Amino acid sequence: MAASATTTFFSLPSIQNQHASLPTPFLGVPQCQSKFFGIRKKPPQKLVVVAVTKDSDEKVPSWAKPDSDEPPPWARDEANNKTASSSGFEVPFYVYLLASAITAIAAVGSIFEYVNQKPVFGLLPYDSVFYAPVLGFFAFTGIPSSIFLWYKSVQTANKEAEEQDKRDGYL
Repeated sequence: MAASATTTFFSLPSIQNQHASLPTPFLGVPQCQSKFFGIRKKPPQKLVVVAVTKDSDEKVPSWAKPDSDEPPPWARDEANNKTASSSGFEVPFYVYLLASAITAIAAVGSIFEYVNQKPVFGLLPYDSVFYAPVLGFFAFTGIPSSIFLWYKSVQTANKEAEEQDKRDGYL
């Protein structure tokens, strides 16, 4: 009987005596401290209602009006672009990227095949006179070619992105 009934070592705040507008604690931690413990409260959802009358001064773009024949900004100059781009064929960026990956794999494979001296496909035996020059050619020209093709892929993708931004009206 060492502990008395009046001594309390731990107490939780009583939630029933708090007003509804006050932040309620979570597991005894007030709301202002809960963000430091990684506890996030979902913000209350708000409903916004907007009404527009026929006489409103809201600006509607001319191309968005129902009886307009004007094309939207992303479709402007589409006829001019089709005739200009049809005169010269441009390789898409993913073709450059694919060629870069294949060239890099072939170059690294040539290096491994030369070091191990075990021909994978058996076209040239390792004791052939042409073994080292052919693998050396693929290794020494493949890596720079792969870098160039990757660079060309990035340039082409950036060019296509800028053209799309101009068509969309961002530039």
